Amino acid sequence: MSRQQVLSAYRNLLKAQRQTFKGDWTTLTAARQKTYTEFDSKRNETDEAKIKQQLELANQVASLLRHNLAQAVRVEGSNDVYSLKLTEEHELGDNETLRQASKMRRLKNKEAGANANTATSGGCGSPSCCSA
Repeated sequence: MSRQQVLSAYRNLLKAQRQTFKGDWTTLTAARQKTYTEFDSKRNETDEAKIKQQLELANQVASLLRHNLAQAVRVEGSNDVYSLKLTEEHELGDNETLRQASKMRRLKNKEAGANANTATSGGCGSPSCCSA
């Protein structure tokens, strides 16, 4: 890995933090400090595979910050109303994959419950319940 690749990943991460946490100096300072600490702790790493893995992680975190994390800002004059700062880069999905996963879990739970009900002699199907 070249020094240029490491610096590029470092700058990419700092840029993503600056974009995501714009105006929130406390969070931005903490993120920058954490990034510096992590990169500095691995300064003397010589294993190419580990370096590559860490650079991929840094770029994934930068991508996550840019596309999946939104900053909420309190609307002036309100104590409990917030507005999200979204950019063109944010991923806005319809959560269909989450709905499908939830549906699959419900079906599996139903099947497991039906199997448990047939194994017991009645009631709610729980062996520790008053179903006997």
